[in-house]
Amino acid sequence: MALSLKKYFSLSLALVVPATSFALPIDWHGAFGVDSSIISNYRRVKSKTDQSAINDGTQEVGLDVGAKNSATWQSYVFKLSPTMIINDAATFKAELTTGYAYGGFLGDSAQSNQADTNNIPTAYYSKAAGSSVNIKKAYLELYSDTATYQIGRHTYNWGLGAIYNEGASAWDRHSSSRDGITMKLKIGNFLVNPYWSKISNSGLTDATNAKELGIGLLYDNPERDIAFGILYGVRSSAANNTFFKSSIETASKTVGESSVKITDIYLKKVWGNFDVALEVPLMSGDLGYANNSTTNKTKYSAKAILLQSNYRLNDTWTFGLDGGQVDGHDGSSSQFSALYLNPNFQVANLLFRYNASAIGTAGQTDSVYDSYVTNAFYLKLRSSYATEKWIFDTAIIHAKALEAASAGKASFNHTKNKIFAATTTQADDLGTEIDVNATYKWNNEISVGGGFGYLMTGDYFSYTNSTTVTNQAENSIFLQINTSVTF
Repeated sequence: MALSLKKYFSLSLALVVPATSFALPIDWHGAFGVDSSIISNYRRVKSKTDQSAINDGTQEVGLDVGAKNSATWQSYVFKLSPTMIINDAATFKAELTTGYAYGGFLGDSAQSNQADTNNIPTAYYSKAAGSSVNIKKAYLELYSDTATYQIGRHTYNWGLGAIYNEGASAWDRHSSSRDGITMKLKIGNFLVNPYWSKISNSGLTDATNAKELGIGLLYDNPERDIAFGILYGVRSSAANNTFFKSSIETASKTVGESSVKITDIYLKKVWGNFDVALEVPLMSGDLGYANNSTTNKTKYSAKAILLQSNYRLNDTWTFGLDGGQVDGHDGSSSQFSALYLNPNFQVANLLFRYNASAIGTAGQTDSVYDSYVTNAFYLKLRSSYATEKWIFDTAIIHAKALEAASAGKASFNHTKNKIFAATTTQADDLGTEIDVNATYKWNNEISVGGGFGYLMTGDYFSYTNSTTVTNQAENSIFLQINTSVTF
C-alpha cells in the first residue's frame, strides 16, 4: 500500500510541477519586416568584364555568372522577444530569430520541391522548407537593492553605438552580444557597469580561452542636460584559440594569442533645441600573429572620432550635421591601424552600407549586410520633416579615404583586406551621395517606407593597381521599398 501511495504521489507531482512551471505569464515583443532592394551598379565601375582577380590591390569586386552589374533582392527581418516575470527579483528575457543577420532572404532555401529529377511539372506545389532558429538573447535579469545583474547571453550598447550596438531598431541586422554577466549599478547620476564575457569556447582548458572584461562609467544628469562617460575593456584570446582569424597577408589563419584594449569616450550636451554628441573609440594592443610572421605579433593602434548634432526648429523640422573620421591601414606589416565600426552604424543608403563582394562573387558565403565604415572621413548634412503620419528624411554625404595607395609603397586594400605593393597611385575620393527616405506610419505598430540613394562614385573605386588594366568610376543608384511591424 505504501508503495502504491508513493507511485501516486510521484505521478501527481510530475503532473502538477510542469503545470505550475508554465503558469508564469509571458510578454511577447518583437519585430518583423520585409524589404525589396535594387542597386543599379553595385560594382561602381563601367567595365562589364570581371577583372577583380588581377591582383590584391584592385578595388573591383567580382562579377557573377551572367555579367549583370545590377542587383535585386528581397530580405526579411525577424525578431521575437519573450519576457517572463518570475518574481519581484527575477525576469527571464530572450530573443529568437532565423538565419543570419536577424532574418534572411526571400527565396533563399525557402522552397522545397518533391525529390524528383523531373520537378518542372510539380514546381507549382513547392512547400516551405525548415529554417534554423538562432538564440540571440537568453538571460536572467536579477534585481537587488544596490544593482541589477544580467546573466547569460544579452546585448549591450555604448554611446552612439559605433562599436557596441545592441541593434534596437527594427531594421538593425546585427547586435553586440555578451555571453557572461553584466552588473548595472546606479549611484546618484552615475551608472557603473562592470562586465565579463566568454567570446568563444574552442575547448575547456585555458589554452583555448577567449574572453572579454571591462567596465563602463557614465555620468548622466538630465537636469543639466549633459552626459559623459568612458568604457574600458580588454578582449583576449589564448594561443590555441581558433575563433580569431586573419587573411591580411596570406590565406586565412588563426592568430593565436592576442590582446586588444578599447577605451571608448562618450559625451552628449543639450542646449535648448540643439544637441551634440561625440564618441571617440581608441583601440590598442596586439592582434596576435595576424601577418605572415610566427615570431613577431602584429601591433594594433586605431581610433575614430564621431560627431552627431541636431537642431529642432519646431515640432515638424529637424536639421542635423554629422561628421566622422575612422582610421584606415597604411600597409604596414608590423602593425595594423584600421578601425571597423559596428555594421549597424551607417551614414548613407548606399555608401558603406552593403558588402559588394557578397553580391557579385560566385559561391560567396559572406552576408551583404557585413559592411563597415572604415578608412574614411565623412560629412553628412541632413533634414527631417515629420507629421502625424509621415516622416521624410533627406541627406547629402561626402566621403574621402584617409589611406589610399601610393606608387612604390606597401598599401592596404580595404575592400579585400589585403596588403599589396602599389604600382600606381590611388585617388582618395569615395564620392558624394544624395539620400531620400520616406516612412508612412500606418499606425503605432506598422510602417511602410521607401528609400532612394544616388552615389556620385569617386575615383577611389576605379583603382586597379595596374598600368595596363584600367577602370572608370560609374555612378550607382539605390531603390528600396519596405514594410515593418513592431509589437
